[in-house]
Amino acid sequence: MNKKLLLVPIIFTLIFGFELASEAQTNPTKIQSEPDKTKPKVIARTPNEAKEIPYDAGTVRFLASSEDTNGAFSLFELKEMPGYKTALHQHNHWDESFYVMEGVLTVKIKDKISEYPAGSYVLIPRGTPHGQGNFGTVPTRILLTFTPSAYEQFFRDRVELFKMVKPTDPKFTDRFNELRRKHAKYVEILGTWDIQK
Repeated sequence: MNKKLLLVPIIFTLIFGFELASEAQTNPTKIQSEPDKTKPKVIARTPNEAKEIPYDAGTVRFLASSEDTNGAFSLFELKEMPGYKTALHQHNHWDESFYVMEGVLTVKIKDKISEYPAGSYVLIPRGTPHGQGNFGTVPTRILLTFTPSAYEQFFRDRVELFKMVKPTDPKFTDRFNELRRKHAKYVEILGTWDIQK
């Protein structure tokens, strides 16, 4: 094969590849492909950038939102105080997972109730009846992931509700139930549950 013909693609790449690289430095969005625009962006937050915000169960830190991940997932840290528990519920279109960092998380999955100490991981596939709570004497700190994302808006609304009405206020239950109805697409309430005595 002619050596001159072999040099043509190399020269083309050097000339036009350099031109594209130069353009990328001055105008990176111009050559960004469509699939790249759907990728989650880099998320790097210090504790001061994702502060603990009080809400009715304890505190929440929003670590990765729907906007951060282009809807792929959301991640937040919850500190749940002793005595807090959710209703028995299910998420019909979202997978939920917990990583327990401190304390003991009690989780009812279908008909089974188990305790998960620090270091435990629990994945609850969409459509699975479950409830979780802190039946201990110290706060439970967990990382909560929803896949896909968007459920964090329910927690943001709970933060706002807590600023106006505390759980000890007689109006709280009605206001909280209004939030549940507003976010009904995220969570289906199935009833109550408790640990067996």
